[in-house]
Amino acid sequence: MAFWGGYVILFTLLVFSLYKTTHADGGAPNLAYVAGSAGGISVIDVFQKAVSKTIMVTGDPHAVLLSPDGRYLYVTRPLQGQVTILAASTGNTICTLYLPGRPEFLALDINAATLYTAGNTTNQITALDTSNCKIKHIFQALAPINGLALAFAQTNLADGQDTQLWATTSKGIMVLNTRTGQTKQVITLVSDEARTIAIPPGKTAYVTTRAGAIKAIDLTTYQTAHLLSGGTYGPMDFDEATGEIYVPDARHKQLTVLAPVAVGYSRIHEPQRVLHFEAAPNSVAITNDGQLGFVALDGGQIVMLDIPGRQQVTSIRVGGNPHFIITGLYPPLAPNKLQEATFSGILATIIAYGLLAIMIIVPTSYFLYRHFKRQKNLPQSE
Repeated sequence: MAFWGGYVILFTLLVFSLYKTTHADGGAPNLAYVAGSAGGISVIDVFQKAVSKTIMVTGDPHAVLLSPDGRYLYVTRPLQGQVTILAASTGNTICTLYLPGRPEFLALDINAATLYTAGNTTNQITALDTSNCKIKHIFQALAPINGLALAFAQTNLADGQDTQLWATTSKGIMVLNTRTGQTKQVITLVSDEARTIAIPPGKTAYVTTRAGAIKAIDLTTYQTAHLLSGGTYGPMDFDEATGEIYVPDARHKQLTVLAPVAVGYSRIHEPQRVLHFEAAPNSVAITNDGQLGFVALDGGQIVMLDIPGRQQVTSIRVGGNPHFIITGLYPPLAPNKLQEATFSGILATIIAYGLLAIMIIVPTSYFLYRHFKRQKNLPQSE
């Protein structure tokens, strides 16, 4: 019995290892991807607090997003006019699409398997299929794009509403219905121009402006509230646990933290707090569990933050001029596409399946041998 029990345990472990995948279940991220570092995209291992590898990407990669399971990277390459999907595990290219202008910004709708991209040299917003880079739809904006974000039913909008694409331009903030392609609203800022935009869970969008202000906009009424001014603000991120908004301020070399806002209601004085750095911050990423933050600084340094402790953990050099950071899980072990596989991974899979076959054949052969031997030794009836 011990013999068969051991085989059962080994068999179970081997099968589990072959089919093990990583799920985006809201757990702590394992990796941080930094676009614009020396060589392209630096990958920081959160546990090791160090760069684990560099994915070589030309064309000055600007924005980078990650599929929920950590399998694919979506990257804009403005200098080459491309959007590329990469296998996060190997850095191999899944597909590439050439677009007019300089695609720079991204927004991802995982429910519709759609990636939206645009840049500030063209009025065009392109919707791509996340599996093959094929164009699904092209939206025409009022002016070149400064930023993109999505608002979803239940998370931001009433249940049953279509997903909305918010695009900031020099002529106002366009609100587009992603299903019909129709413009739902254009929000103008008096004597100012909207730049970056973030839409966290809730009913409020946050926008930075050319004049150095931060505005809050109600997603339903489109009412606007002024929150802060006097900075040079970059791409924002938010803490899903607390709703706080983290805004890089290059002018004051600080990270500005805003309390969540409900437009039309009383609110506390902003900012809630600031974190100072030795160099200007360009981008920030907050992990989905709200425990860690990553800030990209001029000069190629990445600062890791302890968010609850409100302090710096360490500084990691990636070089280059980092533009954008995204955090996520380790890529799944089992590849879906040939481009995701490596030679060592293929070899390991072959060996594993070979061991699996041996573990099935050997005990089965032994069992049959014992069975027929026992049958042969039984006394024959007359």
